[in-house]
Amino acid sequence: MIINKDENTVVAELSALYKSRGFKSYKLGCFEEYSLYRDNKDFLIAKNVITFSDLDGRLLAMRPDVTLSIIRHNEVSSGCTEKFYYNEKVYRQATGSKNYGEISQSGVEVIGDIDVASMAETIILACETLTKISSDYVLDLSHMGFIEGLISEFGDDGETVSEFLKKKNYHDFITLAEKNGYSQRKIEAFKSAVTACGKTVETLKNAEKVCLNNFMRDAVEELQTLYAILDKFGYGDKISINFSSGVNADYYNGVTFNGYINGIPHYVLSGGRYDKLLKKMNKAGGAIGFALYLGEIERYFKKCENSVDILIIYDDKSQIEALEYAENMIKEGKSVRISLNKPEGLSYKNIKNFVCGGDLND
Repeated sequence: MIINKDENTVVAELSALYKSRGFKSYKLGCFEEYSLYRDNKDFLIAKNVITFSDLDGRLLAMRPDVTLSIIRHNEVSSGCTEKFYYNEKVYRQATGSKNYGEISQSGVEVIGDIDVASMAETIILACETLTKISSDYVLDLSHMGFIEGLISEFGDDGETVSEFLKKKNYHDFITLAEKNGYSQRKIEAFKSAVTACGKTVETLKNAEKVCLNNFMRDAVEELQTLYAILDKFGYGDKISINFSSGVNADYYNGVTFNGYINGIPHYVLSGGRYDKLLKKMNKAGGAIGFALYLGEIERYFKKCENSVDILIIYDDKSQIEALEYAENMIKEGKSVRISLNKPEGLSYKNIKNFVCGGDLND
């Protein structure tokens, strides 16, 4: 597929969107101390980090992630909430690449007291963000409470069952279930998690029936509440449930989500609630946010057009005359390019040729 916008247009539209909801623009430096990423390696999409030594001997890293930096540099008072948005570059391996690259990323972070309204607004923003790229999208919702509650029922087999869930591997799960004598309730609960799909209301009702503990019940109840809000605001048909999203339980808690655009073979947006990350970094409060991986989908964007209203051709004898003409056209609101010859790849509406003394031509 081709996204009928260029990346710069999308970034400008996203900035306007986030500003309209009172989010503050956040600017970051390119470097952080390497220890920030070393201590939170499992939070990173790509584990390899570009490092170098500063002049004072500190080991620094090119920033592979934005969220960690925002959390590190912000303290939020009790009872308060901060809302940030960013359009930044990160430095890591792109999906499917063996090389490091500079990757564009946009997103939002809400830090402080997180309630249902905060969660719902963030998910709505995720939907609106995807809409800026294409109306043909879907947002998968999951909940760490449901997943962790389910996995906890399998005791020492929990890690294995977790891997089966991520891979939707029902076949090998059944083999393990028969070997270890799992109850039918546990088998049905796992099956429900693996096969969760279809209409969101029905999927959540099915999930509600197979809950094995209060963690799972509370998770389903919260998802039902959030879905009701999303549906009320017109996003219900864009939401699906997917309990196999596979985010890291050491950092995330509560609702998580991934966004997909039809025609792109991997998710382009991901996010969720990550109170555990704040606690790990000795920060108070909660947090929820998401990132849109613009750099991961750059080949799908329409290329920026290299075009001007007027191309001005000049030679050594007509340099000043060409500059004067260009200044006058710019004052009239025209875009111009002055050049000794016709540049390759440039489109233009009119041309002024001072070499031949010609007039404007189509």
